[in-house]
Amino acid sequence: MKRVIKDYKTIGADLIQKLIQSFPDGIFEDDLICITRPNGERINVVELKTDDTVYLIKMNPELQVTIDSYTGDFEDLDPFSDGYSDSP
Repeated sequence: MKRVIKDYKTIGADLIQKLIQSFPDGIFEDDLICITRPNGERINVVELKTDDTVYLIKMNPELQVTIDSYTGDFEDLDPFSDGYSDSP
């Protein structure tokens, strides 16, 4: 089984769907793995296994927003707000 590190910009819709299936409630801090690259850079990844490959997908805020939009996890939004404000 091969291991591949992928950036969120290159994973494509099929891997995003597999991420959502694997993490239906969203990706949390406990799901992240911190690895050190050969150049000393530390990155957070989430592991996604397919039949023939283990993907280590680099996590960042943009990918988190994309996943949250599919899973309905809008932690930073006011759950009681309908998006409109009363005008005086």
